[in-house]
This record gives sequence, structure tokens and C-alpha cells, in this order.
Amino acid sequence: MYKKSVRSWVKHWDFILFDLLSLALSLMAAFAVGRRFAVTFEYPNRLGFVMMLLMIDLAVLIAFDDLKSVVTRGYLVEAFMTLRHEAVLLAFSVMAVMARNADVYYPRSVFFLAGALYYLSSYFTRILWKAFLKKHPLSVEPKRPILIVTESEYTREILSRMNRYSFMRYQIVGLVLADRNAKGESIDGVPVVANLDDAADFLCRAWVDDVFFFGVKVDERTQKLLEQCREMALTIHYYVAIQGVDERKQTINYLAGYEVLTANVNMMEPKHAIVKRCFDIAVGLIGSVFALLLVIVLGPFIYAASPGPLIFCQERIGENGRKFKMYKLRSMYLDAEERKAALLAQSSHADGMMFKMDFDPRVIGNRILPDGTRKTGIGAFIRSTSLDEFPQFFNVLKGDMSVVGTRPPTPDEWEKYQYRHRARMSVKPGMTGLWQIHPDKDTMSFEDVVKLDTEYISKWGLGLDVRIVFATAGKFLGGLLGGGDSHDKAESEKVGSAR
Repeated sequence: MYKKSVRSWVKHWDFILFDLLSLALSLMAAFAVGRRFAVTFEYPNRLGFVMMLLMIDLAVLIAFDDLKSVVTRGYLVEAFMTLRHEAVLLAFSVMAVMARNADVYYPRSVFFLAGALYYLSSYFTRILWKAFLKKHPLSVEPKRPILIVTESEYTREILSRMNRYSFMRYQIVGLVLADRNAKGESIDGVPVVANLDDAADFLCRAWVDDVFFFGVKVDERTQKLLEQCREMALTIHYYVAIQGVDERKQTINYLAGYEVLTANVNMMEPKHAIVKRCFDIAVGLIGSVFALLLVIVLGPFIYAASPGPLIFCQERIGENGRKFKMYKLRSMYLDAEERKAALLAQSSHADGMMFKMDFDPRVIGNRILPDGTRKTGIGAFIRSTSLDEFPQFFNVLKGDMSVVGTRPPTPDEWEKYQYRHRARMSVKPGMTGLWQIHPDKDTMSFEDVVKLDTEYISKWGLGLDVRIVFATAGKFLGGLLGGGDSHDKAESEKVGSAR
């Protein structure tokens, strides 16, 4: 019978113990140094203070799963994870300290020194303890003997990964190569103990708990061995993967009661989805206030130049084909949509996947004088400074859009999409993204836009969203202070002799 391994924080009790010990010793050392330099620490119960921080530390380790995959993490990842843990611990500790009486004094120098000592001691303790465990693994149960059934091209890959990720739980007793007769050979010190046809005889007589099938073709011989393993009540592990999808973007899920392999170009954990939505709501509230102010300030100018609604509503295609109404501050004449068909030939994107003109006559105030001079007005100003985008913060609050994502296409553009184009719609559309902050965004082709959007989706992370938001804010302020993009700055511009 297969006994499932412990997946909770309990299996990392040793790392938790060392972490708590590091924190306690760091605090005591900081207190001792502070006392030596006559730094006062007015707390009615210093031991109680230490115990409070230890309890917070334990809670953070468990709640934030900071020790997940701790044994297999590399040096740089460990340094980052230790820093992240200490930052969260510091935040909760400060809140706990602020909740104390106002007359209690906590010297910052003691906190800083304790934090530095704790980071160094915690990081190096984890590194040294992991090195010790690789040579002297601590386990209540002995390692489970496992036989690996694979093909020649995968042997070194699977042996390396088993040594890195599963050295504490499994001991490899041998290999079976499904693609050739290699019985008697040795690969990286692991013997090839049988062929595919006589592997069952070996398993029947040897001490083996588990059989791992990796990268083998599903044929009659493989199916026969699987059935023989089942008859012997051996624990079977069968590697399943969707070709072309990063293994880190695949997970086991349940669908209609079936256990299935779920995959996508990227995966968002629930906690990250909550953080992203909270960020959208916070920014959306602030942006919506500015949007209302813009309507009040610019509304009279828009209405004077082109009477009609101040907010333009247009149907767009959102996440995975969902239709919604997107809001913009109106910068075009009311008949802009009707005039678009006649202007398609002048679009800089001849394929019709996007529509863009250097001097769009549908924009409010844009006109060409008899002498060939181009005149712009309020429409060009709010477009060049991106002020027309602000009402989309209402879409963000509604949940139709996100602050950062991919731009939503119009239905007619959506109808022209090919398979590779649809990938950009697998996330909630955003007000800004990698394309919007790219220096060549005005000249790049639609295929380049798709590549940037796909790159954003595959590399998505909260950090990437933050960087895009700051870059967008910089471009917006630069455009606002500079009067907009260079091709929209000039109030007038001569058209060439051919009109």
C-alpha cells in the first residue's frame, strides 16, 4: 500500500526549529550589544517580547508556506526567499509593536541589528543544513526503493532530477531501458537491471516499492508491464505531460470527478489573483476620481467642438472572447465608426488587424486647410496625452478590465484572428501592457504586438505588473508635460504636395 508523503509544513519541522532558534539568538545578541552601548529598551517583559516575535515568525512560516521546496532551492532563490520571509515578518512585527502602549520604547537600532543578524543566521543555517541532509538525510522511514523505466535519451535527465528533488525519499535500485537492450550496463553509477520484456521477473524477485515510468512510448509492451506491476500491487508513477508546455505551468486538477493534468502558458495562484484584483480596485478608485474630474474640466471643450455624449462606449472583446462595453473620453466625431470603413485603405496596418492613421480626420478638431496645413484640436490633445483612456478605470472597477493586461480588440478585428493571435486574449484585458510602454509601439506590426502580449502572459508576475505601471506612469507624465507624442505636438503641419 502506498503511503502518501507529508505535504504540509510539518515535514519541515527541522527548518522551522532552526529558524526560530536563529531569531531568538539574533534578538538576544542585539539586546546584549544595545545594553553594552547604553541603548535602553523599555519593555515590561523582554522575554514576552521575544516570545511574541517567535509566535509571529512561526505563523508567517506556516501561513505563507515559506519553506515550500526548501530542500531543493538554490543559493540565490534561498537568499530571496529568506529576504521575503523577513520582510513579511518585519511588517507583522511592526503592527504588533504599534498595538502596544505608546509609552513603551523600542530602539530602532536594536531592530536593525537583530534583523541583519537574523537574515544572515537564517540563510546560512538553511544552506548548511541542506548540505548536511544531502549526505545524512533524516527520515523516520527508510528510503523507498524505486525502479525507473525510461528510454536512453532521458536517462541522465531523470537521474539528475531524482538526485536533486527526491534523494530524501527514494533510492534508485536500477534502470530499465524501453528502447534498447542495455541489460548489464551502468549509467552514471546506476545499473540497467532488465529489459522491458523481463522487467516483471526482476520486480517479482527484487526489493522494489515503486516503479517510475518516464518518457516511454505507450505501446503493447509498456501496457503489459504496467498491468504486471498492477498485479504485483507495486506503486506505479507514470509521467504525464502536455508537449510544448513548461512543466512548471502544469498541475494536477479534478474535473467531473476525474484527476486531470491542467496546463496553460502560465498559471496564477489564488493568492496572486486576489492581490492583483485588490490592486486593480485600489488603482481603479483613484483613477475613476481623476476620470470624473477630466469629464468636468474637458467636457465643455469637447461638447463645444462636437456636441454629443462626452463618454464614448464601444464593444470590445475581453478575456477568452467575452464581450463588454469599454469606456473612453470621446475624442472623435459622432460618425467616426461609420467613416472608418472608408479610411481602412489609409491605415498603417494594411492587414486590418489594427486601425491607426498618422492624421485621422475623425478626431475632433483635425482638419486640413486649403493651403495644406494640418490643424489639430481638443481631440488630438486628449489622445496624445492618453487622457481619453481614463474612463476605462470604470471598466477596471467593474471587473471587465485590469490595470495591466493586453489591449482588447474590436469585434471586426477579432473576426480576423488566427490561432496564434487568440493567445493574447487568454487574460483579462488591460489599460496598459508591454506593448504600450515599448519605445517602438507606434511603428510595430500586429504580429510584434502579439509577441509582446504573449511574452507578458507567459512571464506574468506581480513584479512585472508593477514595473509596467511605473513605466506607463513615466510615459504618461512625459507626454503630458511635453504636450503629447511628437507627431501630435505641433498645432499645424504642412502636408506634402500630393494631398
